[in-house]
Amino acid sequence: MDDDEFDQVPQILFENVTSLSKIGTPGTLIPMTQDTRAVLCGDDSNNVLVVATRFRNGRCLVFAHNGYPAIFLNNDTKNQHFVDNCRRWLSQGKDAQFESIDSIESMDSVKEKGTILVWNGHNNKSDPFMDDLRGFLQEGGALVCAATAWGWLQRYKGKVLSDFPFACFCDSLGVKLTDNCGRSPDPIPFRPEMIKFKNVCNAAQHYFMLFYFKYEYSNIFKLKNIFKLNKVNLIAS
Repeated sequence: MDDDEFDQVPQILFENVTSLSKIGTPGTLIPMTQDTRAVLCGDDSNNVLVVATRFRNGRCLVFAHNGYPAIFLNNDTKNQHFVDNCRRWLSQGKDAQFESIDSIESMDSVKEKGTILVWNGHNNKSDPFMDDLRGFLQEGGALVCAATAWGWLQRYKGKVLSDFPFACFCDSLGVKLTDNCGRSPDPIPFRPEMIKFKNVCNAAQHYFMLFYFKYEYSNIFKLKNIFKLNKVNLIAS
């Protein structure tokens, strides 16, 4: 999947869909790398609630509340069109089924089935399991996953997000969980204009170019003033 195709992910997932139901109080996510894209924002562009990732040959969607995996496993008619769009994108056009991995201890039972895996990240997984899950994605697998980071921190007093196995897993995919509570209406409207930056890399490039052009314009302005001053001096002499 090239960059141009990846840039269209928000429109693909929300084709003929105007909004997504709000579940609880979502947190916020930060798409860090060029292999991530912000998909859905809340009240502003800093409130990223859904992120898409490409991981070698695989695809993943990360949600900012651990209630969202349920909509892929239940007959959720309210969000069915969104779920169907996600299915097509994640499975790369195949009619794959969703399958929970919350209760399993090994990837061996699911990695060859061709299903889209669904993980509520509050069900902790071991490091070997998460290594196998990354390998599954690299080989072209698909995953829907989610967590409410601020809620996890409230439950585990004294812990930080680096202690949260799911947060570490997301880090490896280029998605950063935050301890913020997101702000959004219910339902959450899909407003592509709210996605001001695809990811942190894109934002950094944007601000670098702004700084560069501002710097260059300032230099040109200075050169013009110097030229005018020299011209005045030549005339005076």
